[in-house]
Amino acid sequence: MILNSRKLRILALVVAFSVSLSGCSSMPSLPNISGADTKTTQSTDNTPNNAAQSAQTVVNADSVAAIPAPIELTPEELEQQALAMKVRGLMGTLNAFKLNKQNQQKLNSSQLRDVQSGINNLANGKTDEALLAVQRVIDDAYFIATPNTAVWVLRGDIYRAKDQTEKAVGDYKAALELVGSNYHAHNRLAFIYRDAGEFDLAEAHYAQAINAWPGNADSYRNRGILYDLYVGDKVAALEDYKLYKALLDFQVQSVASPAKSLLKEQKLISQWILDLQRQIAILQREQANG
Repeated sequence: MILNSRKLRILALVVAFSVSLSGCSSMPSLPNISGADTKTTQSTDNTPNNAAQSAQTVVNADSVAAIPAPIELTPEELEQQALAMKVRGLMGTLNAFKLNKQNQQKLNSSQLRDVQSGINNLANGKTDEALLAVQRVIDDAYFIATPNTAVWVLRGDIYRAKDQTEKAVGDYKAALELVGSNYHAHNRLAFIYRDAGEFDLAEAHYAQAINAWPGNADSYRNRGILYDLYVGDKVAALEDYKLYKALLDFQVQSVASPAKSLLKEQKLISQWILDLQRQIAILQREQANG
């Protein structure tokens, strides 16, 4: 049977009225019927089913609103996160010197005693006694046949303490000829070149020290000092200082009871960073003002 428009409107009203009386929210709505008259009926349809759907929409909206918004980090916090991630990567890098020095011939017991004597005497300022002890090792036929990179660095340190810089440079270079990744020798050469005003050479050796072991915190500190106090590149210095601090933070967090010296250094570098940030801010204002 085909219904005309008038009968459709009447039927729709009857159904809507009977639904409102019954209070049944599960009664299906009328199927869509194309035409101008049915559009009017649908637009005015306010059955309990639609009301329930509207209520559900409100509940869903409230549920969404109840979800806590993600915490927005400050630029400083974002930078700290990035540095922490970078440090974890650096600490996982290969320590080339640690690997390469394993190929060095081990010192015998007599040589080890002399080396330890040299270290102790140097620490106590007895440079002549230290030099005699280490020289016995270097003159030993066994050492001549199988030299050790660490011994050359030690004698270089003794010569530096005696202000015999040229001899110290020769020993550090001898250490690098044996093991090119000896970042201790690179750092010491960089110190000497920095104090001599040869900043390019100093920077090159710091870079080689970092390449030998990217996780070595001291190399970033030393290069930062070069940039800060000698070259005048405050931005580069700040970057190295921040990385140095992040590496210290990693070390502090990795042990239950960090050494007092480590905590003191951590506090010191924090002060350096704040001071350098103030210097950079002043320079930027001066540049902006012409």
